Amino acid sequence: MSGRPRTLFQTWGSRVTRSIRSSSGGGCGAGRPRGLPDLGAAAPRVEGPEPDDDVLLVAAYEAERRSGDGGQPACPGPPDDGGFCPAAGALWIYPTNFPVRDYQLRISEAALLCNTLVCLPTGLGKTFIAAVVMYNFYRWFPSGKVVFMAPTKPLVAQQIEACSRVMGIPQRHMAEMTGCTQAFIRKEIWHNKRVLFLTPQVMINDLSRGVCPAVKIKCLVIDEAHKALGNYAYCQVVRELIKYTKHFRILALSATPGSDIKAVQQVVSNLLVGQIELRSEDSSDILPFTHERRIEKLVVPLGEELVTIQNTYIQVLEAFASRLIRVNVLIRQDIPNLTKYQLILARDLFRKKSSHVLGVQQGVIEGDFAICISLYHGYELLQQMGIRSFYIFLCGIMDGTKGLTRTKNELSRNEQFMKLFEQLANIFSDRNTASGIVDGNPNQRGNNDEFIYSHPKLKKIRRSCC
Repeated sequence: MSGRPRTLFQTWGSRVTRSIRSSSGGGCGAGRPRGLPDLGAAAPRVEGPEPDDDVLLVAAYEAERRSGDGGQPACPGPPDDGGFCPAAGALWIYPTNFPVRDYQLRISEAALLCNTLVCLPTGLGKTFIAAVVMYNFYRWFPSGKVVFMAPTKPLVAQQIEACSRVMGIPQRHMAEMTGCTQAFIRKEIWHNKRVLFLTPQVMINDLSRGVCPAVKIKCLVIDEAHKALGNYAYCQVVRELIKYTKHFRILALSATPGSDIKAVQQVVSNLLVGQIELRSEDSSDILPFTHERRIEKLVVPLGEELVTIQNTYIQVLEAFASRLIRVNVLIRQDIPNLTKYQLILARDLFRKKSSHVLGVQQGVIEGDFAICISLYHGYELLQQMGIRSFYIFLCGIMDGTKGLTRTKNELSRNEQFMKLFEQLANIFSDRNTASGIVDGNPNQRGNNDEFIYSHPKLKKIRRSCC
């Protein structure tokens, strides 16, 4: 006999079947998802109840429903397989304290029943849909865990606030975890909290260490799902999770699922997606919620100082790229217009055809590819981000924190590179640190009163906003 006392409602063995309207931070509509069994069917009634008994039954049911945290119904007796609570699972809740959009309602309901990739343009409520799905799994599985993964720490912080605002999950049940959260603290969080917001790197680390209770995870939401390619951490998490359990729902979110069909198929396969809910800006059900945009393209010249640095750096690129050209593993191209991606493709092609190349020579060529790819990454930073990001990247190479030791040694022997590196060092030494070059913050200045921008486009943006 169970030591837990039974309520009057449980003792009578009756269940009140009715449509429930509840509130979680506002009004909510309730209904049973299509495809779920009717878990709220009435049990046989006790014969001959008094007229007031029905009223008492309703009151008892309402008391039990409200006894759970956050308006979550209490489970009569132990929950069934996987922690599912039949009382909660008899219906699903959708918030009406926000304007009800039909496409969000339909996508939310579909995502409850199948692993779903949701593709919506930015600003049309992917996070809202995620919050609805998370809240319902939070209710349905009182002992389960709900996880939201985002690729960066700022996104993690942004999403926990948004989900709390939409569905009103109690703050005491939620937690945020990033790489800055110590391992022993994460272990306590996994044990004590039910709704977790974290980066995929944290998730895979805790799964591999056995800290994450994998079998308790019932809903996994993946933001920026288009990143789930190759061996990215999202893919590792899903592969590791299915070793422990197959009873969990995946909701993947992305505004741009892939550049081609092959990329989208990889995302679908890696995340075990069963259906895709796709809307474009021209879709009829989202047209009322989109606004016409006027895009004006402004081309900002790099400026005299940045062009001078660029021309010097191109000479460095030519010195190393010419090695690959001489051994016919890189087709001679316009060096300034060569990209990091083209180098990666050339390296992959070399590896496929390198069976006839001697081991020593193969190692040299691989090393030259590594140097060039690293240098062209710096070239992209210089053109897109400015001299501050470029200089910090070069400092990482020279102090050994980025790149291989060979890269540092090779660059140290290149006269053009060392002159450029010293030139940049002098620029920043006049302002004590690299942060002396302003990246568009008017309150951030160097030792002198001159306001210097890391990139000319920042100056253009500031003038446009004034």
